Amino acid sequence: MKQSSRYLVLLLIATLLVFFPLKASAQSGAYFGVMGGYSFSPDATWDLAPYSFDLDVKETWMLGFKIGYNFPQMKYFSVEFEYSYMNPDIDRTILAQAGSDFVAIEGDATLHNFMFNFIARYPEGKFHPYFGVGIGFSQFDVTGTLTGRIGGVTQTPVYDEGDDTPFAWQILAGIDFELSKNWTIDLGYRYFATNPDFSRSEIDYKTSMVTLGLKYYF
Repeated sequence: MKQSSRYLVLLLIATLLVFFPLKASAQSGAYFGVMGGYSFSPDATWDLAPYSFDLDVKETWMLGFKIGYNFPQMKYFSVEFEYSYMNPDIDRTILAQAGSDFVAIEGDATLHNFMFNFIARYPEGKFHPYFGVGIGFSQFDVTGTLTGRIGGVTQTPVYDEGDDTPFAWQILAGIDFELSKNWTIDLGYRYFATNPDFSRSEIDYKTSMVTLGLKYYF
């Protein structure tokens, strides 16, 4: 049984090599790409000294584009400039509660992310697994509404923290599939993090994302 399985695996590998021979990709040089994605398992901590609160940040969509370059002399490496946009909602989060009195916050955040990615990419055949890291900054704006009931009196002031442009980083992994000499589909995963520091507080924001993109090589 084990020998039959071994022969089956060898036959599958041989078939893949016939249809997708391991020759160097013809794709190199500059490229432009667009992408969409979905942010899942977000985590956000709001530090309002001396207190710290876990915010209920919702999953959200991501859209963006990238400009990159595959080096013909170093076919395993490429660099990219990437822009992405996210607009996660902050669901109603209870900050403090005592009996019938409470303080809660809800609102939304807007992120404009500008990243430089450094990619290691397997260059042979039609399928190109890759792994990379990205560094840059995120223009992070957050607004919310505080809801409070203290002594039976309800108040709902608007809470506007303003915006900050902190350092941001991400880890990327995925696979490119060549459709033709010029076109490639990109399926990826990334882990993104940033930490805006406002005048009165700061937010530690992290999220995972799955992305699907299309790249064109010039």
